[in-house]
Amino acid sequence: MEWSSGWYVYSLFGNTGLTVGLNDDGITNYCTWNSTEGNIKGRDVAQAMMNIGAHPGFISTDDAGFLAGVQNGTIIAGVNGVWNAVAIEEVWGNNFGAAKLPCYTCAGKQVQMASFSGYKLIGVNAYSKHREWAVKLAEWITNEENQELRFQMRGQGPSNINAAASKEVQDSPAISALLAQSEFSCLQRIGGNFWDPVTTFTANILAGNPSGESIQQQLDTMVEDIIAP
Repeated sequence: MEWSSGWYVYSLFGNTGLTVGLNDDGITNYCTWNSTEGNIKGRDVAQAMMNIGAHPGFISTDDAGFLAGVQNGTIIAGVNGVWNAVAIEEVWGNNFGAAKLPCYTCAGKQVQMASFSGYKLIGVNAYSKHREWAVKLAEWITNEENQELRFQMRGQGPSNINAAASKEVQDSPAISALLAQSEFSCLQRIGGNFWDPVTTFTANILAGNPSGESIQQQLDTMVEDIIAP
């Protein structure tokens, strides 16, 4: 699980009552991850992260490191994206499986891990000098045959209705897990100032807080940077 990315770190804060998101201006963020009130406080999540990070069975690594670990046998399970399902299944074969994110222990409670959800939108420019060709390209990308091919090669869910209804897609462990997790997901609407402060915060948490600075102060600093204009 890549803790250097806010995409993954959100999963630990998302179902705790602590919030983060985009303000109405469409640019700046709001964030309560440093809250000292409520059943679960920001420092409770940070402590849970330190407990997880200290476990010998845990490693924080990026996509390349995760796939390398799968291939050399040092990683036997992990949190990763559906975009790597095909590559992982090629290594694990019939042993490949997928599930929604698990619960983790925080402040003495079992908390279901959350996730960001999103999609890629490709538009056709109506003012293009080559609009007809742009439309043809869009139709080609989204047709049933190519959406099936995209699923087979990359493991990602088809946007074409007919392709999505195929037995192969419906039986996909990764797609089934993604659908199960959707109940606990939130649309990713985050301003640009979110990512770097989270990376800085989690780097110290993963290292076991060698600076000795109070966790609350680190949370406060992270949130100040996240909500900065």
